[in-house]
Amino acid sequence: MSVGERCALLELQNVSYHGILHDVNLAWSHGQFVGLIGPNGAGKSTLLRILAGIWRPTTGSVYLNGKALSDMSARRRAKEIAYLPQHMPEDVAFTVEQYVEMGRYAYRTPWGHLEPESKEAVTNALNTLNLLDYRNAHLQRLSGGERQRAGIARCIAQGSPIILLDEPISSLDLYYQVDILRRLQRLSHQGYLIVTAIHNLELAARYCTRLVLLHHGRIYAHSSPNDVLTERALLDVFQVSAKTYADPYDGFLRVSYPS
Repeated sequence: MSVGERCALLELQNVSYHGILHDVNLAWSHGQFVGLIGPNGAGKSTLLRILAGIWRPTTGSVYLNGKALSDMSARRRAKEIAYLPQHMPEDVAFTVEQYVEMGRYAYRTPWGHLEPESKEAVTNALNTLNLLDYRNAHLQRLSGGERQRAGIARCIAQGSPIILLDEPISSLDLYYQVDILRRLQRLSHQGYLIVTAIHNLELAARYCTRLVLLHHGRIYAHSSPNDVLTERALLDVFQVSAKTYADPYDGFLRVSYPS
């Protein structure tokens, strides 16, 4: 069964967390590319950790395909949800292939071995991210963009229809920012549900199908990029008086910051 044929419905109902998140209600299905935006401290990383099942909400519930995420084992969650933290390891001795293989832990045999199906999944993931030539390279020798691609490859190898990423393009130059977002966009077109925290508002508007704007741990807006990134929202949430307009070349939203 392909990723697109699996109903990867992720839903939050009245989720709050220790004064960081307040009464969050969201629901997404496969094929969507969702961007979490908002100022630092708005709750983006916390929300991703709750979606991944790493942290449990203090109130409310998270549901995956109608089942409570809290009732699932870590192995079961790993078969449905892949999570890439904000900071990738830099000083580990693993090769790229070894690191991507870690994404298959939920499918290892009782003796810790990888079946042929898992080895094929790793090779396909490396190929998808153009990393086959780096499979024997040590992770610590890669550039920031290459490490991020390795992290995404690990998520793909995991075989989960939902991929959560915490600022995957932070600290990358423009080439790698666009490269990573294009790759994530293609994955969403293949049926994956992609949810990522992102700071660059114009890139979020260009590549994401939906945006969630968080403000003091609450949802200020959740809709299409053009409906979320309004001039009023930029003023209310970011305290920036800016103008928004459609790019005359591609029609995507742009933000102008007057002096």
